[in-house]
Amino acid sequence: MKVNYLIVGQGLAGSLLAWHLLSRGQRVLVVDPEEEVTSSKVAAGLVTPLAGNRFNIPKGLSERLDYAHSFYWSAEETTRSHFFHHQRIARLFRSKDERETWEARIAEDPGAYKKFSGPSSLQNNKILAPHGSFEMKGGGWMDLPKFLSATRYHLLERLGYAIGLIDPDEVEVEENFVKWKNIEADGIIFAQGWQGNQNRFFDWIPIRPTAGDILDLTIPEISDVSHIINSGGWLIPKGEGAFRAGSTYRHDLDDPYGYDEGRTEVIKKVNQLTRAPFEVSSQRTGIRPVIRRSQVFMGRHPSQSRIFFFNGLGSKGVLNGPWHANRLVDYILDEVPLPECSDIRSNFF
Repeated sequence: MKVNYLIVGQGLAGSLLAWHLLSRGQRVLVVDPEEEVTSSKVAAGLVTPLAGNRFNIPKGLSERLDYAHSFYWSAEETTRSHFFHHQRIARLFRSKDERETWEARIAEDPGAYKKFSGPSSLQNNKILAPHGSFEMKGGGWMDLPKFLSATRYHLLERLGYAIGLIDPDEVEVEENFVKWKNIEADGIIFAQGWQGNQNRFFDWIPIRPTAGDILDLTIPEISDVSHIINSGGWLIPKGEGAFRAGSTYRHDLDDPYGYDEGRTEVIKKVNQLTRAPFEVSSQRTGIRPVIRRSQVFMGRHPSQSRIFFFNGLGSKGVLNGPWHANRLVDYILDEVPLPECSDIRSNFF
């Protein structure tokens, strides 16, 4: 069997790459072990354009946000699925100083912030906002399991998906192609999340696995809240008093699926967002790949021209991932230079 590109892993990164390569007329085969728990399947899929307590507008935010919206709309239309939810975000100030920082940002450049923010419309005395809040525009959340499932069926219809585990030691690299078992490809792209440096090609990339916990809650007293609540922690309303809450960043992975520590931390965050009583209905834990400064890294292996890397999408993956996947595909197919800050060869060699 011959394909243009083998993609290792069908998490968010591998799925985005598959969509972009298919749109360029390439034949792909995505190989995934279909593990029940992965970071992409557990992640909240939040899109928060203005993150952090300094409220900086990241470089290229407008372009990346517009591109993400357009990409997901097109993917939904193609698969006849609905997985991206545009939703208002109430950003609660955590302190008087944080509110004053926000007011200073607005005063400095009101035009720049107009697209991403507006006055708060949240009205619920069970939500704790003693320092005020504003409404974040252009955000929402993506149902990642549903997106991954829709992508998988889209690939299956094109004979572009297989359940399996690619052992890098079984990948043969020739001058004009790579080969794995009976598959020949023009190139192979590793998109393996936190396990991305556990192979002979990319064991030199410093990935720091980080555990994250998410709780599903029932909070009847705020069942009328339709905003995503964001302030250090977050609450996503799912309807009829159901919410999803998170998240944690646990670097000690001696017991990554040790629920007690993560559960306690998320509950603490929820108690800082609402005074309403709640019950925990379930908990999920995933392991994220964190690379230098939580930066996306991608590109070609320094000595193997047919082997590529795409990883580190992190908590901003749903927002930034489509734009980065498009950059990588432009680089692979047309030799368009990668952003220097993301190119593995510029950063690690």
